[in-house]
Amino acid sequence: MPGGYFGENLPALCRAKEHRCNRLVVIDSVNDVRSKYAGLPDEAPRLDEAHWQHMMETIRWVATIAREKGIRAVVHPHAGGYIEYKDEIDRMLEEVSAEDAGLCLDTGHLYYAGMDPVHSLAEYAFRLEYVHFKDIHKDRLENAIERRTGFWQACADGVMRPIGEGDIDYAGVEAALKQIGYEGWITIEQERDPRDCATTLPDITRSREYLVERGYRI
Repeated sequence: MPGGYFGENLPALCRAKEHRCNRLVVIDSVNDVRSKYAGLPDEAPRLDEAHWQHMMETIRWVATIAREKGIRAVVHPHAGGYIEYKDEIDRMLEEVSAEDAGLCLDTGHLYYAGMDPVHSLAEYAFRLEYVHFKDIHKDRLENAIERRTGFWQACADGVMRPIGEGDIDYAGVEAALKQIGYEGWITIEQERDPRDCATTLPDITRSREYLVERGYRI
């Protein structure tokens, strides 16, 4: 069985059930190779066949361990990782069965990858089991992509905004979730450079207030 990073964190997974967690979010880590190509689907290097298959095997292995603990694994496409763009999402969904894992879509990472969050939520409704919300400043994102600053530097430069203060169409997102009948959890995120996170709580508070005003149950 594959080991490494996941294996070292199995005790945390085993404790998840004690805290009544029912979802394990599986994310390929932001890495030095792909980070500078975040937002550049036509230029980003892809994994070769052997490494891709190893990643798929690892996802299935982690999902099996989670299932044995009564926890459902969901795969989260993420900027700066090797499951980011539409072709990678589609291939992963073909090779990791619905029995093994569901899908967690993040509005911010979809937007970062050049995908329309509203359209994607509807397109992938057949596997969607968990949603993350964040908002993005379009001009800062375009600048980060043009300069290839990398994902974490883009976060440090303020590409992420409180929900409702960026350029993602949250009225459209709300309509899409209602259309597909999504009734699961939504996690609000405000990604920051940990060395510059003083405004995180106020920003999350503004995001929460925006969603409450729109009728979300929190």
